Amino acid sequence: MLDARLALAAELYQPCSTGADVGTDHGLLPCHLLEQGVCEQMILTDVSPKALARARTEVCKRHLESRTHLVCGDGLKALNAPCGCISITGMGGRTIAGILHRGQEKLRGAALVLCAHTEQAEARQALQEIGYRLQREEPCLCNGHAYLVWLAVPGEMQLQPMEMLCGRELFSSKSPMLRPYLQHRLATLQRRLDGLARASRQDHEAITRTRAVMDYYLQKAEESIP
Repeated sequence: MLDARLALAAELYQPCSTGADVGTDHGLLPCHLLEQGVCEQMILTDVSPKALARARTEVCKRHLESRTHLVCGDGLKALNAPCGCISITGMGGRTIAGILHRGQEKLRGAALVLCAHTEQAEARQALQEIGYRLQREEPCLCNGHAYLVWLAVPGEMQLQPMEMLCGRELFSSKSPMLRPYLQHRLATLQRRLDGLARASRQDHEAITRTRAVMDYYLQKAEESIP
């Protein structure tokens, strides 16, 4: 059973003959994709042998050995065949950016399903630099946290600074989770602002930046949510 975050990643995953899940950890997403017929074959990679062992256990439990190839290696560099779609989830944006830059020659035009838990601007910047554009940014809440799951495809993208930080396609989402996501983000930012205001030494730059982000979310919410 997938949680809300992985279920959204599965929804955005593009059907293909061979797919990949980079940083697969427990292997739940690729096993689900195989069982649902989204992919015929899946490559599961992880830099951690222990994580890959967990994925192997899940694969065997579901009797998917003949449709999977498990590789211990660094990000996209571990891929040993062309893939139609590649997922990279469950890690920070800086880590995802590094994976994309180091292994971009392995993408070969594959669609990307990404979920950056932190440092989203760095992941968006990396996509822009390697010639990818965000087609969808979909929100969800899972275990008390707010997440965005992205679908990226080859193409040009030029994001403005606030779009790089907060997102652009997010505000075109028709998801019923858009309002709860924005409410969660605004509450988080308000707590940050309150903490900055209570600090013995005022960080005026951080206060101004946080207020600007809150204003951006409020403005975009007013424009995009009926």
